[in-house]
Amino acid sequence: MVAVAVLHPDRLDGAMDLLTGAGESLAAAHMAHSVPDRNTGTRLAVLRAAAAVLCVRGRPTFPEARRGSLGGSGPVDVWRLLPQVAPELTEWADFFETVLPEGGTHPGHGASGPMTVREVDDLLRQGEDFVRIVAGLLGLPPVPVTGELIPITGVPG
Repeated sequence: MVAVAVLHPDRLDGAMDLLTGAGESLAAAHMAHSVPDRNTGTRLAVLRAAAAVLCVRGRPTFPEARRGSLGGSGPVDVWRLLPQVAPELTEWADFFETVLPEGGTHPGHGASGPMTVREVDDLLRQGEDFVRIVAGLLGLPPVPVTGELIPITGVPG
């Protein structure tokens, strides 16, 4: 006999709302006319998808965050918390923590400085993959992304 965790419906509703928001952010990234706007849309999408996992799998409070066991007493970085509740997403968390560093960066900048059009388009595709994987992992329907990818022009790269 296998024990199956019973999830509270509010957690699934919250995760669905977050994934819907992730789809909207991906659509905004598709329709963005600049590297910073595409980067921002993708960043919001993956953060919302990660939050959906935390919503479903996380504890109502994260005592380790309050105790500062994640490296300090300040805010907890979602990419450091995600592997604790979803170890199967550790590589994704490591990737996004590296390419979308928090603090001190400007929209359109990655870990190594300004992003090119190709880099931000690649990041968008990786963001779409992550959102799709999260939806499947949580047993929720795929996230629809409306809108065609608009080419960013007038920028080298």
